[in-house]
Amino acid sequence: MPKKIPIEEIQIGMMFSEPVYLDDSSVLVDAGVEIKEADYNKLIRWSIRELYTDGELIQDKKNIKKNNKDFNTSNKNEEKITAEYIKIFNRCLSVYENFIDNLINNKEFDKPKLEAITNDIIEVTKNYKNDIMGYIALELKNYVFLITHAINTTIIAIIGGRQFGLDEKELMLLGIAGLLHDIGMLKIPQNILNKKGKLTDEEYNIIKSHPIAAFKQMNKAKIFNKDVLDAVLQHQEQFDGNGYPRRIKGDKINIYARILAIADSFEAQIAYRVYRKSKTGYSAMKTVLSEALNKFDPKVLRAFLTILSIYPPGTLVQMNDNSIGAVVSINSDAPLRPKVKIIVDIFGDKIVDHVIKDLRDGDELFIAHVLNKDEYMKKQ
Repeated sequence: MPKKIPIEEIQIGMMFSEPVYLDDSSVLVDAGVEIKEADYNKLIRWSIRELYTDGELIQDKKNIKKNNKDFNTSNKNEEKITAEYIKIFNRCLSVYENFIDNLINNKEFDKPKLEAITNDIIEVTKNYKNDIMGYIALELKNYVFLITHAINTTIIAIIGGRQFGLDEKELMLLGIAGLLHDIGMLKIPQNILNKKGKLTDEEYNIIKSHPIAAFKQMNKAKIFNKDVLDAVLQHQEQFDGNGYPRRIKGDKINIYARILAIADSFEAQIAYRVYRKSKTGYSAMKTVLSEALNKFDPKVLRAFLTILSIYPPGTLVQMNDNSIGAVVSINSDAPLRPKVKIIVDIFGDKIVDHVIKDLRDGDELFIAHVLNKDEYMKKQ
C-alpha cells in the first residue's frame, strides 16, 4: 500500500525512488524527479493535504544526476527525431509550391519533383506515421489551401494505402495521384473556392468540373500512368454510384481513387478554411463513418480505421482527471484506449517533460471529452 506523506513534510528538491501521486492515478512527479517550487505551489493552491508513493526518499542524488544526464540526452534524441519529420514535411510543402508555380507559369508537369515529394512522404510515413499524422492535425502552415491539402491528403492516403497492403511501387503511383488530385481547382475562381455562403447550383457545377479539368491537363502531358489518371478523374466518385463526374460505382472505381476519396474527405474536414473552422480528427472520422455506407469502399475504410480509429493521432482530448493530452498512437486491439501524450496537467499547467499514458494499461484514466483547437486555447 502506498505511503501517505503529509504536505507539511514535503520540501522543494525532494525526490523519491518511485512516482509521487496526488491520488490513485494522478502523478505529481515521476521517480527520480525533484519536486520543484511550481509543484509545491500547486499543492498549496489546490489545498492538497497529502501525497502518496511506494518509493523512498532519495538522499544520494549522484546516480540520479547521471540518469538525468541520460534522460536529457534521450530528450535531445527525441527532439532530433521530431525535427527530422517536420523538416521533411516542410520540404515537401516547399517543393510542391515550386511545382505548382511551374505548372501555372510554364504549363509543365515537373514529374521528378512529384516523385521526390512522394519518396519523402513514403519514407516519413514509414518511420514517423503517428508523429506526422498528429502534426498535420494540429499545425497550421502559411501556404494556400491547395498546397497543404495536396501534401496532407497524400500523407493520409499513403498511410492508408500501406495499411491496405499496397507495395512501394503502388504507393508511388498513389502518392503522385494524391499530389495531383485537386490541380483542376487551379481553374476554379477564388471567389467560388473561398465563398462563405452556400454555393449556387452553377457554382457547385463549376467545382464539380475539377476532376475532368485535371485529367485533361495530365492526359495531354502524356507522362502519367493510366492508374494515376484514373485516380485523379475518379476521386470524387462514390461507392454507391452517386459521385461525379461519371457516376461509376463499386470496384469499377480505381483502387487509388477509393483510397484518395477517404483521405481527401478526412483532410478536408480537419483543415482550416477561410470560410469555416477545422474539425477535430474525432469529428472528421465520425463523419467519414456516417457516410461509409454509400460513399466509401468498406474494405479500404477498415484499413483506415485500423490506423486512425475514432481518435486519430493528433486528437486533443480531456481526460477524466481534467488533464489534457494529444493522442499519439492507436492500440489496434483497444481502439478506444489509445496512447496519449499529456500536455496539460490536472491543475491546468503545461507540462515541460511530456508523459505518455497508455490508456490500455488501466481503467482509471480515460478520455472524457474531445477538444477542438479553440477549446484547447481557451484552457491555456
